[in-house]
Amino acid sequence: MPRFHFLRSTAVGLSLGMAAACMSLPAFATTPDTVTFAANSVWAQEIGNLDHSDSSHDYTVAIAAGKTLQLNLLSNNANVYFKVNDQTHDKQLLDSHKTGASTWSSPNATATTYAIQVYMDPDAVKRGETAKYALQVGQYGAADLQPPTTAMTFQANQPWSVENGSLASGAAAHDYTVSIAAGMAVKVNLVASNPQLHFKVDDQTHDKKLVDTSTTGANTWSESAATATAYMIQVYADPAAIPTGQQARFTLQVAQYGSGGAQPTQPAGATTAASPAAATSASTPPASP
Repeated sequence: MPRFHFLRSTAVGLSLGMAAACMSLPAFATTPDTVTFAANSVWAQEIGNLDHSDSSHDYTVAIAAGKTLQLNLLSNNANVYFKVNDQTHDKQLLDSHKTGASTWSSPNATATTYAIQVYMDPDAVKRGETAKYALQVGQYGAADLQPPTTAMTFQANQPWSVENGSLASGAAAHDYTVSIAAGMAVKVNLVASNPQLHFKVDDQTHDKKLVDTSTTGANTWSESAATATAYMIQVYADPAAIPTGQQARFTLQVAQYGSGGAQPTQPAGATTAASPAAATSASTPPASP
């Protein structure tokens, strides 16, 4: 056989083989969709459809330093999976076809861009059938998990304001504000069964840090307010002091009474059997389609 004919036949065979191999691979989007987050929201949701001829869809998402990426994949077809690549550090992190997971998360010490591919085996769906899915993408940090700041107020003829709450390893702080009238005194008590819970008090009106009970060793504090003063009280704990999946319950008691007068009697019914902290947007993904 002439050498030229042999080379041409080999080249044609290789081209046909490569073409056949390419036809068997899932189709990849030319340009991935960029996942973005609405203002004041830690969740984004992408809804799509896969079928026999369009069996994958690609997304990218940029996650800020100090934030955790969470992915949830919901589908009416058990053969829909997702892959995750860390584009910034050039690492393949997950293929849910191998792990069987429908949710995955990763903390980020540095800003990181991820590529996410939702895909299925084309042979797992008949021609004309569609597999619908929702990809939920979360980006949140410790501040996002923290419950909203609670304003403490006083009822008529009642010197005490009492709030129940709880901390968790992923939400290890809760802020409270209280306004004290001029010439009055303020007293703060923290009732908790976990000795690793503490509180800090800041004078917001005069921009002063007043006390941190992790250094004083006390669970109570008081002072007189010569002028009307707004205080910020933070109940907090080292996240390592609260086992994962458990809550550290507490009761915060704040009193306002005449400066120089007798301190009010301890409020009745002080308890650490507090109700759990309200769920935040970080722990509640968007509704499924």
